[in-house]
Amino acid sequence: MNNSIISGRYAKALIQAGIAQNCLDALRDDTTLLIAAIKENLIFRQILISPVIKPSQKHGVMDELLGKRVHAMTLSFIHVLIKNKRDAMLYDIARRFITLYETYKGIKHACIISATTLDERVKNDLRQKLNTAYQADVQLASEVNANLIGGFILRVDDRRYDASLASGLNRMKQKLMAG
Repeated sequence: MNNSIISGRYAKALIQAGIAQNCLDALRDDTTLLIAAIKENLIFRQILISPVIKPSQKHGVMDELLGKRVHAMTLSFIHVLIKNKRDAMLYDIARRFITLYETYKGIKHACIISATTLDERVKNDLRQKLNTAYQADVQLASEVNANLIGGFILRVDDRRYDASLASGLNRMKQKLMAG
């Protein structure tokens, strides 16, 4: 079976359990921690993916490393993954969980790219307008790209609005050269 399908099923099961037990936010915090640990800690990652390490040893390591840091449901879930030999998929499952969590909570991601650093007031105003427009909690990130010359590019999920001076000049140049 496809790993994407499997990770989706496990993530969905964890979401449903978190909703039922009213601990969804704690599970989100834990999965964020696990994603960071897997990305940043080679030894932790190797323990998860190693077929040589016995499941009983993996259970002990996880209890020792995570026992006091994560919610009991998270630890139980990791034990289920180890038991079912799906522990190597923890990273993909955790990422999928975060996506499902954000969908469930109505969270969207946006990024504003501008030629200069934006004032916090401007970012807050934009965030409020996006929250209203999308009827969601929009998490706004910002980047600076001096090549834009002026204006901005706004990305929300898979949509992009380009109001940069550089793009405007390029469009004008193409029109002049075309006709």
